[in-house]
Amino acid sequence: MIFISFLSASIPWSLLLGFIFSKKDIRNIGDKNPGGTNTLKLSGVRVGLIAIFMDISKSFFPIFFSINIGYKGFELVVICFAAITGSIFSPFLKFNGGKSLSVSCGIWMAISSGLIGPLICIIMAISHLIQKTHFWTILSGWLGILIWVIAFSFSFEYVIIFLINFILVMYKHKNEFNEKIIFRNWITVRKA
Repeated sequence: MIFISFLSASIPWSLLLGFIFSKKDIRNIGDKNPGGTNTLKLSGVRVGLIAIFMDISKSFFPIFFSINIGYKGFELVVICFAAITGSIFSPFLKFNGGKSLSVSCGIWMAISSGLIGPLICIIMAISHLIQKTHFWTILSGWLGILIWVIAFSFSFEYVIIFLINFILVMYKHKNEFNEKIIFRNWITVRKA
């Protein structure tokens, strides 16, 4: 399952769909990431949403299947780690893969049987309504995962998976650490 998880997560669906539908490399736009957001920008909403779904699925199915056949504890930690590293260090992209956000989403959706999805969406939507800095919206999503791990399903293995996942995703976002929160106009409206 470790190899399957790594291999599945390393398939760059967003990049492939971008090539197929727009004949362009999504790594040449936006943040240069081979992820769903750039496919959305380059190829439109329909193709972008399919790409995001495929990128979430490439980790969801191996993890969900692993859990349902009885993998847990250290084995599950390693299987999740394989998915994250497969995405970040994809051999199909010369070991320079994506930021692993969709793969992370797939992992946590599998672990929670889908329950964590609405929580993350609500927290990220609120964050996005309040401010417009991408990095801080992502960080708020991680807060949602942490809340779920602590409040609803606390286990040592989930804490380890969270820490490994968070550290690796933050590593891929290291260039965004210095971005300040930019609040939306409706929050910063000054009295005339």
